[in-house]
Amino acid sequence: MIDTKKGGAGANDPSAITPDRHSRNFQNVVDAIDRGESLSIDGHEARKGMELICAIYESARSDGKPINL
Repeated sequence: MIDTKKGGAGANDPSAITPDRHSRNFQNVVDAIDRGESLSIDGHEARKGMELICAIYESARSDGKPINL
């Protein structure tokens, strides 16, 4: 979660990013295992976000070259 009281979002102020979302994801894994349920977001969906982030970095390293996903 972004702490807006500190005056900015992560891009402007990385210290404004709290670990809340990571904690919720880890708790979701534990709960899913304990209850025998599916995760709220499976690996295939999570990978899409990671691929997008990696493509953004790759594009930035190549002077803004478009990256196919």
